[in-house]
Amino acid sequence: MTVVPGAPDMGAATDDTGPPMSWRLSVTVVVIVGAIASFLSVGRASFSLDESVSTTLAGASWHTFSHSVLHREANMSLYYLLLRLWMHLGHSEAVVRSLSVLVSVAALAVLMVLARQLFGRRSAVIGGVLLAVDPLVVMFAQNARGYALSLLLVSCSSALFVSALRSPARTGLWVAYALVSALAAYANFWAALVPLAHGASLAFLARRSAPWRRLVPTAVGLAVLLVPLALLIHATDSSGVNWAAGSSAGKIFSKVRADVPHRVIDLAVLLVVAAVVVTVAVVRRHPKTQFVSAHWPLVFALCWLVVPLSAVVLLSLAYKPLLVVRYLVICLPPFVLLVAHGLNRLRGLLAPVVLAVVVAVSAAGVGAFVLHGSSQDWRAAAALVAERARPGDGVVIFAPYTRIPFQWYIRQHPQSTALLHPAFPPGPWNGDGMRYDASFGVSASAIARDVAGDHRLWLVLSQQELYPAADRALLAGLRSAGFAAGRVRTFAGVQVVDYTAS
Repeated sequence: MTVVPGAPDMGAATDDTGPPMSWRLSVTVVVIVGAIASFLSVGRASFSLDESVSTTLAGASWHTFSHSVLHREANMSLYYLLLRLWMHLGHSEAVVRSLSVLVSVAALAVLMVLARQLFGRRSAVIGGVLLAVDPLVVMFAQNARGYALSLLLVSCSSALFVSALRSPARTGLWVAYALVSALAAYANFWAALVPLAHGASLAFLARRSAPWRRLVPTAVGLAVLLVPLALLIHATDSSGVNWAAGSSAGKIFSKVRADVPHRVIDLAVLLVVAAVVVTVAVVRRHPKTQFVSAHWPLVFALCWLVVPLSAVVLLSLAYKPLLVVRYLVICLPPFVLLVAHGLNRLRGLLAPVVLAVVVAVSAAGVGAFVLHGSSQDWRAAAALVAERARPGDGVVIFAPYTRIPFQWYIRQHPQSTALLHPAFPPGPWNGDGMRYDASFGVSASAIARDVAGDHRLWLVLSQQELYPAADRALLAGLRSAGFAAGRVRTFAGVQVVDYTAS
């Protein structure tokens, strides 16, 4: 790694030698492998619930789009905007997901460049190989959500930060860093924590070496760019994470907050933060601080990995459950960088053997995802109902918000939608799908009223186990209306039950 005169000493890569053509060829081969893995069967699986929210929102009117972003879907707003433009190319699963595939492949290239800056060429190639066949990366690449976009933007942000530290006199790098870091936060709220990790890493640079004259105005500019995001989070009623309390991690945090007095939790969080600050101060004053600063690239990756995760955990304890594991995709790059650096330091045949085992396991995971990765087969469920629909049939969908993916696919059968009556939740099939992206009350009397007059119902069930009381009310309403359950057909994540009036 070349250090510009006058720039802070951030350590040096020891294996960054070799012909430039060899490096370019390595990057090209790894990127091609990553692209092939990410494009494999990209259009095979049905859109999931979350993906259908993305496509429905991207295809909605500007009024609906802005209202949804301002009041419910603030997180990933940048991705929704880009997808809105991208969907002019088409609405199929392959076309829609190809946006995520392309940005994921771009992220792979950026991370290889960053890894070379930090740890050298061999580590960069190892890291690139690990990322190219990482099942998580492939899953995010084949997902019509903002995860791959945030992966690209936090990688670009980190690469710009390292480049700006190496060449602090280049104002353009600092401006680009602030802009890209802000865009990353608009693609994923938790990406706003990555600049905090960057700042934490500065504490381990050699004393008086951080370019504060550049860092301070850059931090101020980034804060200004994030003001609209803060207002957006304040205005929205969900911020995209309120439902996190129902996840496995959310239930743990909810139990802790319910069992432990909040004052005790707040005090514990403050003590943890204070302990970290004191520890860093002691390390900086220790005579062996020079050893730490000599390994700054390693510290940088560790800060990137630990700081965002720790911040989310502390916020989940002190504020409300916020931990959504897949949102922490922003911590995936430093994890891979550290693993690649560790593998590069292994001696003899151990390194290639371990790398081969890891790649083989990852490739098997990619294969399993490509073949069986669909979590919810809404396409097949809607096709079944459309194929067997008769005039006057009613459709009941529970949970109510799962009407969004069902409506997306049932509208692909226009002849059948004319035969099907949307009993619950009510509303025409060609209406605004985002109106169902909200809480709906379910009562037995309301369900009995909505299905009155129907002779056959198609009950479409998904995620009903999350709402046991409402599920019982739904079934009670069907029974009181005189309906009896018939055949049950099960798809991935979805059940279809036909009910007939007795």
